[in-house]
Amino acid sequence: MKIQIEYQFENEQRAYRFLNTATHFEAQALRVKLGRSNHHVKVSYEYVDGEFDTTASRMDDLARELEGEEVK
Repeated sequence: MKIQIEYQFENEQRAYRFLNTATHFEAQALRVKLGRSNHHVKVSYEYVDGEFDTTASRMDDLARELEGEEVK
């Protein structure tokens, strides 16, 4: 199953810091790129069936550390 999440940050610097850090996460078919502006980062990856996947939680924690939030 493909998971897509977009995060919004207060400024471009925090968005790029998130992008550069999240790019190194271990996840199947991980793609991290700028979203609808330079304050948004879009993340997509494949959820591995039958395993406990902490990727979304780790992304949320990183975004929170950088004062960002998931775009609903």
